[in-house]
Amino acid sequence: MINTANLPYAELTGAIESVGHTIAISHSPKSHAHTGQLNRRAAGLPNLSSLGKDLLLASRAQRLLWPVLPFVTLAAYVWVFEARYYLVLPAIFVAHFLVSVTFTHDVLHGAAGFKPSTNDWWLFAMSLLLLESGHAFRQAHLHHHSHCLEDDDFEGSPAHLSLSGALLAGPLYLPRHWLHAYGLAHSPSQKRWMLAELMAAVLLLLFAILLLKWSAAPLTYCVFVWTGSCLYPVTTAWLPHYKPSAALLGQARSLRGKIIPALLCNLSYHLEHHLYPQVPSYNLPELAERLDPHFSRLGVSVVQVF
Repeated sequence: MINTANLPYAELTGAIESVGHTIAISHSPKSHAHTGQLNRRAAGLPNLSSLGKDLLLASRAQRLLWPVLPFVTLAAYVWVFEARYYLVLPAIFVAHFLVSVTFTHDVLHGAAGFKPSTNDWWLFAMSLLLLESGHAFRQAHLHHHSHCLEDDDFEGSPAHLSLSGALLAGPLYLPRHWLHAYGLAHSPSQKRWMLAELMAAVLLLLFAILLLKWSAAPLTYCVFVWTGSCLYPVTTAWLPHYKPSAALLGQARSLRGKIIPALLCNLSYHLEHHLYPQVPSYNLPELAERLDPHFSRLGVSVVQVF
């Protein structure tokens, strides 16, 4: 039995690749051809040392600000709600949801600069904000990286659907995602984290309902979070992976630009992220620039946006 509780990202990924998988969920009955693991080594791209290890670094301000942003935006949501500026609420929540998901994403990849044991507690904390299991997110997401668009890649499976199919998959996505991740987990410690986070989310929802007599803010927040999670099949799979080509580097997209990638917290650099998942989100634009000569050599096209 492999205990993944305190493994760093690279070892955890290897552990997940080496164990058997008990649940294989696909939205489509078709078997999808697989062209190989989507990583920089299989693609013939240079290692991170060649590109520059400074891509792993962050300024002091970034290290201090990044973990705080989810809580700052949550405070902004509370203030706006209590001030009854209801028309502003969706924009505030979208900002909160984006920074929370992106920070959690960095944490689960070990790219946020924390120790492995600290990552576990950060994942738990973010589970409370997002009302979903951070450890389930990590388990399923690392499986997605090591089995990108294969038949047992639940996280990537909406890429094989139509847009309407991906949207319809949204309401049941989180419970199915949790069951998939729980089935993948072979460490009792990881399963305990997932169960604790599931119970915490349910208790917070019940608490929000009980508080409805005094304030609608908590339950409204829960509705916003659930709505955001319903869009996961579209935002995390369909858009970045839809209609992958037979080429290895055609399995994911890269959306380049100044405004839209910044508004999406650089999550639009999806191909670059798959190739170098240890690079934190705030350094992905620089990584993309350094990869341009290699992408040109390999004939990789990127999508230019604003």
